[in-house]
Amino acid sequence: MPRVPPNGAAIFLWFCAFAALTGVGYALAAIGETALAIRLVSACYLGGFLHLYGRRKQNFGFFLVMAISYGLLFGIPCVAWVLSNPLNDAPQIDFLLGLLSIGNLLTVLSHCEGADKQKDDQPFTFEPNKAFNFVFAAVALAQAYKLRAYFGVLSSSEYGHLAIWIDGEALLSAVPTWIRVLSGGSLLTGIIGIALFRNRPLMQIACLILIISDIVIGIRNKGFFGVLAAIYILSLFERDKAATVFQKISSPLMLAAAFLALSMVSFLREGFEIPLSEYLLIVLDSLASIVNGLLAVASQPQCLKNLDGSLVFTQFWTLIGVGSGAQLSGEFNYCLTGNPNPLTSVSSSLIFEVLLMSGPFWPLAASLYLIVLYGVLRFLERRKTIVSLALLCALAPAFLYTLRAELLQPLVFILKSLPYLLLIGLLVKRASQGDPATSSPQN
Repeated sequence: MPRVPPNGAAIFLWFCAFAALTGVGYALAAIGETALAIRLVSACYLGGFLHLYGRRKQNFGFFLVMAISYGLLFGIPCVAWVLSNPLNDAPQIDFLLGLLSIGNLLTVLSHCEGADKQKDDQPFTFEPNKAFNFVFAAVALAQAYKLRAYFGVLSSSEYGHLAIWIDGEALLSAVPTWIRVLSGGSLLTGIIGIALFRNRPLMQIACLILIISDIVIGIRNKGFFGVLAAIYILSLFERDKAATVFQKISSPLMLAAAFLALSMVSFLREGFEIPLSEYLLIVLDSLASIVNGLLAVASQPQCLKNLDGSLVFTQFWTLIGVGSGAQLSGEFNYCLTGNPNPLTSVSSSLIFEVLLMSGPFWPLAASLYLIVLYGVLRFLERRKTIVSLALLCALAPAFLYTLRAELLQPLVFILKSLPYLLLIGLLVKRASQGDPATSSPQN
C-alpha cells in the first residue's frame, strides 16, 4: 500500500489535541484531581503510542524511531507505574505528566515528519569511493585491537564491564591514542556503510558487526541506537526498504528475541551464578531505572539542589576520554542512594539533565529542544550534500543515545568522528550511472 501520511489539517488537529490534553492534565492536577489527571494522560499517551506503532512503516522517520525508543524507556514504564502504584504523591504525578507529555509531542512530531517527507521525498544518491574500503578495513582492525585490549582489562577487574565507567585510566593506557582515534570512527563508518552498500549483503553484515561490536565489552545502548540510526540513514536512500526492515525488527517477537540475546551476552560474560530467570528480571528492572530514579528525584527535591548543574558541561572532557572528573550519572546515584558503589548506579539522560538545568520548567525546555532538533534534522535532510549526510550519520545515533545518556553526546560523537567528517569528500561521492547500490546484488 502507498504511504498515506496525515495532511496539514490533521497535523494541526494533532497539535491542538496535544496542547489541550497537556493543559487539561495540568489543570486537573492543579485542583487536586491528580489521579484523574494522570489516568487521562496515560490512556491518551498509550492510545497515541499504539496508533503510531501500528503505522511505523507508513510513518517511518527519525522521530518515529525516537518516539518508539522513548516509549520503551519512558512511556511504557510510566504507564506501568500508574497502573501499579497509589496515585497520591502530587510531585510524582506532576513529573509523570511531564514525561508523558514529551512522549505525546514526539508522536506529533513523527506525524509531522511523515507529512513533510511526502512533499520532499527525493532520495540521497551517493556511492563509496575506493578509499572507503581501505578506511573501513583500517577502522575495523583498530576497533578489534581496542576491544581485545579493553576486554583483557575488564576481565581482570573486580567490577567486570562496569570498570569502563570506574577505571577509565586503565582502559586508556591499554590502547595507543592513534588506535583509539581510528576506532572512534567505527559507528560513523558502519552506519554510512549500511546505506552505501545496501545491495551488497556481505558488506552490510560487516558494517552491522562494526556498529554493534562494543557489546563485547558491555556497551549495549550505543550499538542498539546505532542500528536504529543506520536504518534511518538507509531510509534517506531507500525509504520503503528501510521502513520494511524497521517494521520487521520492531515486532514484539523480534524485540523479545533481541532482549533475550543481549541479556544472555552479559549473563555469560559476567559469569553470574544466579538463575537466568532472576537475571532477566533484574535487566527488566534496570530498563525502568531511569524513570524510577527521576520519580525518586520528584519526591526528593533536595537531591537536585545538591547536584552541581555545571557538570552537564564539565563532564564533556571525561566523556571524550581526556579527563577523569565526576560525571552526573555517578553524582545522581550517590544523591539518590548515598552509596558510591557503582553497581547501583543510575544512568543519566536527556530528561534528567534538562531537569537539572531548567527546574520546574523542564517540560517546556525539553519540548523546545525537540522542536529545534526537528528543524535541524529536516534542514540537513533537505540539503542532500555529502557534508549533510556525514553530519546526519554522526548525529542520529547520538541524539537517540541521549534518551539514556548525557545531553552532550552529540558533541562527543562529532568530536570522535571529526577526522572522518573532515575527509568525507574522499570517502563518498555522488552516484554515477553505474552506481553499485542500484545494480544487481553482489558480494
